[in-house]
Amino acid sequence: MAKPLEIPTVLAIAGSDPSGGAGIQADLKTFMGTGVYGAAAIAGLTAQNTVSVDAAIPVDADFVRAQLKSVFSDIRIDAIKLGMLPGRAICEAIAPFLAGTTCPVICDPVMVATSGGQLINKEAVGALIEIILPETDYLTPNLYELEVLHGKPVGDIIDAGMAVMERFPGLAGITLKGGHRPDPEGTVTDTLLYREAGRVKLSTAINRHIDTQNTHGTGCTFSSAMAAYMAKKHPPAEAFSLAVQYTHRLIAAAIDRKIGQGHGPLLHHD
Repeated sequence: MAKPLEIPTVLAIAGSDPSGGAGIQADLKTFMGTGVYGAAAIAGLTAQNTVSVDAAIPVDADFVRAQLKSVFSDIRIDAIKLGMLPGRAICEAIAPFLAGTTCPVICDPVMVATSGGQLINKEAVGALIEIILPETDYLTPNLYELEVLHGKPVGDIIDAGMAVMERFPGLAGITLKGGHRPDPEGTVTDTLLYREAGRVKLSTAINRHIDTQNTHGTGCTFSSAMAAYMAKKHPPAEAFSLAVQYTHRLIAAAIDRKIGQGHGPLLHHD
């Protein structure tokens, strides 16, 4: 009898977006689109759409812990993707599971929306930095979140990334997204800083800037794609490059589509 085929599996721990464009919903769509199996533990519930986030509540921390116990007791996990973690108790519930695994942990430090709006309160931000980031391997912040982690406005984005790497010596890498800063030639440069052979290396991906408002869930999609490719055993720089390509393709495909009245979602089936 042939040995059963092992399917790369990623666990997302994040919040739910009922409009389907971001959060757990975007994570699971991305896992399917990149050819891995997706499991999901929900840490927060939101009422949101393409226009606004109208309400958000954390899931009870004991229930988050119960979800994780159920998954880890049964399924092999090859990578973990973290999204919105809305509270200290939730961070404390999750941390032992992160410390107890050897698979890569990719954290999208959901604190500030692409529009600049605060998504979690200061206490939750502090818990994320104090409890979760020491157990994280790769960070995928947007520009506003990078400023929070850096502790001041970002001038040179590479310098800011290096400062965050120094602040969190356990980090294996951080992605520096260029979408908020297209250059005069109309291109966007995304960068991965990662540790290898005792020093920090740099990998870049350059694409044309796409002028579109259909960007809801872009950060969730990118970090989930990176986790998926790492679960498939791609080296960090290659996983980063593939995740950039995947996300850029979805942004391009959504230009002439219309879902909702605001910042439309990416369409993961394209």
